[in-house]
Amino acid sequence: MKTRFALTIMVFVLLIGIAGEQTARSQGFWTAPVELSPLQYGQVPPERLERRYGWSWLPDMTLGPDGSVHVVWYGGLIVDQREGGTIDLLMYRRRNADGSWEPVRELLAPGVGGYTVRASIVLGRDGRLHLLYRAGTSIRYSSAPWDTAIQPQTWDEGRLVSDSGYYVALAADQKGVLHAFWSDVVAENTNPQCFQCGEIFYRRSTDNGATWSAIVNLSQSDLGENRPQVRVDTLNRIHIVWDEGADWYAGQGQPHYGVYRRSDDGGETWTTPVKFRLPTTVVQLLRQQPGNRQQSTNDLPGPPLEAVQQTALTVDAAGNPFVVFRGVRNDRLYFQRSLDGGDTWTPPVELPYVRARNIGDNNLDYYSLANDGAGNVHLLMVGFTAGTETGDRPPALIHMTFDGTRWLPPRIIMQNDLYPELPRLAIYEGNQLHAVWFTRSRLFEGDRPEDRPIHQIWYSSARLNLPPRPGLPLFTPTPLPPTPTAAAGVVVEPTPTPIVLPETIRNAPPLQEPMNWERGGLAVIGIALAFTISILGAIGGLIIFIRNRRH
Repeated sequence: MKTRFALTIMVFVLLIGIAGEQTARSQGFWTAPVELSPLQYGQVPPERLERRYGWSWLPDMTLGPDGSVHVVWYGGLIVDQREGGTIDLLMYRRRNADGSWEPVRELLAPGVGGYTVRASIVLGRDGRLHLLYRAGTSIRYSSAPWDTAIQPQTWDEGRLVSDSGYYVALAADQKGVLHAFWSDVVAENTNPQCFQCGEIFYRRSTDNGATWSAIVNLSQSDLGENRPQVRVDTLNRIHIVWDEGADWYAGQGQPHYGVYRRSDDGGETWTTPVKFRLPTTVVQLLRQQPGNRQQSTNDLPGPPLEAVQQTALTVDAAGNPFVVFRGVRNDRLYFQRSLDGGDTWTPPVELPYVRARNIGDNNLDYYSLANDGAGNVHLLMVGFTAGTETGDRPPALIHMTFDGTRWLPPRIIMQNDLYPELPRLAIYEGNQLHAVWFTRSRLFEGDRPEDRPIHQIWYSSARLNLPPRPGLPLFTPTPLPPTPTAAAGVVVEPTPTPIVLPETIRNAPPLQEPMNWERGGLAVIGIALAFTISILGAIGGLIIFIRNRRH
């Protein structure tokens, strides 16, 4: 009896050790981050640079039909002031289906002078990559076959969508129609709280970008709009969210709320806006804090107490939208979901385990959401896990999952001395997660090129224990009509020069310093393995001892 009891105890301890090993392995759920961007000014002496790249940031990503990853970002060359000071570039890199990376390419040269190149890229069912991007101060569109997009010459000539704008978002529906959204300053906006602030505008193309519909003002507000995100569901309905109340580009206004709208007829008409705010109970608690007592919301300096921003969107297989946003007056995240396609919404509920980054650190960040093949919602965010002593420590890039009833504990993808920002998440066949983001070496800009933070593009992936769910097949598009003559005054971008990186850069090395979460995970694995081996040895010895006693 005593022998059986001892064996039971040892087996129980062994199971604990194995569980600890599995926990350690879960910390390596995401692959070690890989840098996609080329070496740039500040990382190495200028004479070692093949090209005088000055920065790499603001990435976007889409997936090819074979599981390839297509990443674009804003890059630039530092040149003599007589040549404009900088050449703005749209950079491109592809991860093949076998996991290998192609060299970096200079895809387009949209302008000169340091005009931010924001971009949104999607795969259409016509087998082309569709790109909406900012060129100088205008918004333009281009496309290329997905399998030859690495060759800059295969991208067609950029077509004008708007003569001005800043934020961009692009979607392709199941019929092959393109839906373009962008923010643009409106001179007629005379609201003193947001003078000449921008609004969200919309156009669609039914002929693969050759022509575009009339411009529609989708927000029709004088409060200012930022950060549109758009999704198209399996019923071909268009869902869009944005932040309202402030216009970063115009430098006016204060954040107020998130907005959601839906179109059931391909962009012809749109539902009444739904506004997201902090819960009343949270607002009441905020009002009791020092400096907020006995003051009405309208009397407070800065944003209202109920203000939110960084509104992110995903839509499940049934066409039900799900949003996440953060409080402006606190550092908490909240989510709301609709179970009837966006007509009604559950009350906002706080996310556990995590906190948002300091609102003063950066006011341009995004969250990113996507659904896997089992209907789980995946969130990428930049912030801190609950209980973390922040101080001057940079925030982490965090992954969280909502399984339909609860949020699971967070996973850290990156946390070191860099500042991650603007993550993008995409899921292939329902079970392969892909993430891309950029980092700053420090938060704030300097006055000279040598004082600029180093901006780098990063990538990581993860695989879920789910069966693959292939997407819709591609279809043969209707032949394009002749390309219309370029409008007068539209500047055709210079032909970009593709680059071939040296072998050391071509292989895209991972982070040079050890990752904190990775180092801890490896330590736990080592301890768990050592403990497991010792227990197995003890059990084996005990079995031999018992057999010898019987003989």
